[in-house]
Amino acid sequence: MIFIFGGIFLVFIGVWVFFTSAVIFHLRKYILPGWSAPKLVLPIFFALSAILFLFAIYFFFRIPFGSIGN
Repeated sequence: MIFIFGGIFLVFIGVWVFFTSAVIFHLRKYILPGWSAPKLVLPIFFALSAILFLFAIYFFFRIPFGSIGN
C-alpha cells in the first residue's frame, strides 16, 4: 500500500516541480524594466513552497499504512 501512495506522492511532487519551474521561468523572462517585484516574490515563493513541501512529507509519513488494508 505504501508503494501506491508513494507513487502518487511522487507524481504530485513532479507536477509541483513542473509548475514551480514554470512560475520561476515566467517571472524571470517576462519582467518589466525597472520592476523589482520578482526580487521580493521569488524568495517568498521559495520559502512558502519549502514549508508546504516539508508539511507534505511530514503528513505523508504520518499515514498509518499498516491499518489501511485491515
